[in-house]
Amino acid sequence: MERLRKSVSRVISQRTTDSSRVFREMFRNKGATLVSPVFSNRGEFFIIHSMDATAGGLIVLFGVNLGFAAMLGIILGKSRLLEDMKGDFTDWIKYSVGIAIFGIMSLFGSIAIIEYGGALLNVRDGSPIYGGLWFGPVIGVGAAVIGAAYRFTLGGATMVPCCLATLFAGAASGIIWYFYRERITTLTATLIAVIMGCVHILLVCFLTPNDFGWTIIQDTPTGVGILILVPLSVAIFSWCYQKARAPALPAGE
Repeated sequence: MERLRKSVSRVISQRTTDSSRVFREMFRNKGATLVSPVFSNRGEFFIIHSMDATAGGLIVLFGVNLGFAAMLGIILGKSRLLEDMKGDFTDWIKYSVGIAIFGIMSLFGSIAIIEYGGALLNVRDGSPIYGGLWFGPVIGVGAAVIGAAYRFTLGGATMVPCCLATLFAGAASGIIWYFYRERITTLTATLIAVIMGCVHILLVCFLTPNDFGWTIIQDTPTGVGILILVPLSVAIFSWCYQKARAPALPAGE
């Protein structure tokens, strides 16, 4: 029995060494931190010694994007700050405030990033989308210009497609507001964000040099940010905004 135990220990030790070498190399090539395989009586599993950049970045993206989107939706819904346009100079004050608010949100989406080679993975498109869908093209495009301008300063292989995607998201959302403002709901806003995400992915795939865009989409969590977190932020903002601006029902109803 003792001989068998030692034999098993040697096999496990060898497997652990070999697996560690493979995974060290794999994660080093991908820019992540060490993930070491260990063994238990339930089979092989992995312990992450320190959170890798990708997982940490996703958590930051999730918290910043969704938390601020919810808070902003409630504040704008309660205050109706960007509503009741009268067609005079005060409108441009409101437009300026709206552009600043949603532009800053787009900057937050650009600052909380995941870096993979020349790609900067982010959720910058969220605020131009819900800003345009709920408050019109001036705010949507203005926020998109701020977000795209900041993205331009970062450079990288995906600079051109990402800038174009952000500008398209703000402009298209504003156009949709212009024609269908009375029919926009949380669901339609979320579906529109998914469509914008698909456009973003196509631009990255076809406009990034040397087919690097396809590699980014296949081998990184880019799709998580573009097709999940961005639509989720649009959904949360839209839901909070609609709930906050809805008139309170009289007591007893």
